[in-house]
Amino acid sequence: MTTWEPIINQVEKVSQAFAYNRAGFSGSKSNIVKRSGQVIINELRNLLKQANLSPPYILVGHSLGGTYMELYTKTYPEEVSGVILVDPYPSKYPERCIIEKLNYCKPPSSMPYWASLILPPAIEGEIKGFAKTLAQVNAIDSFPEVPLVVLSATTYENPKNDIQRRHNIVDVELKKDLSSKSPISKHIICDTCSHYIHEDDPALVINAIKWVIDKNNSK
Repeated sequence: MTTWEPIINQVEKVSQAFAYNRAGFSGSKSNIVKRSGQVIINELRNLLKQANLSPPYILVGHSLGGTYMELYTKTYPEEVSGVILVDPYPSKYPERCIIEKLNYCKPPSSMPYWASLILPPAIEGEIKGFAKTLAQVNAIDSFPEVPLVVLSATTYENPKNDIQRRHNIVDVELKKDLSSKSPISKHIICDTCSHYIHEDDPALVINAIKWVIDKNNSK
């Protein structure tokens, strides 16, 4: 959550902001060991209720967090007024990757032993639930007509071979397709950003949030 502080500080000037660490990260906990996306979005939903924050919400998520926010939006569309996905993991990537005969197509299902010694247990739980999370996202086709911004970084900044080049093409195409789920949307590619767009170029995320807020205010 601390990596988002520069963005939160700016967003708080124009809107109420709420940030949290998912269960298992820095002070948050849960008794549910199996960490699929449905579990995680329901925990967030309950947390928002406990904090007396009423919907609709503008949801912001990075990487797998973006996949969770997509699932929240599809599952509870009446509670969402806008979405910003920061280099999200496309739910259809594994199947498209296999079709294109690329490598590293299957979602991870476990962590190396050394990683389990130094990383929070929640990460292992989320990795083990990764495939189930993608299936949950793909099981719902509909997406509400709310402002949507998808921010993309290039997977391989300097592709060294044809496989890496094609990975980039597939990744961008899938994120562009994700942005088309709403008629009110933007797909922004940052060629100078790593996967951590919110750290490399916080202004991109801030401006995306402001754009969604403005679209809602102009209704």
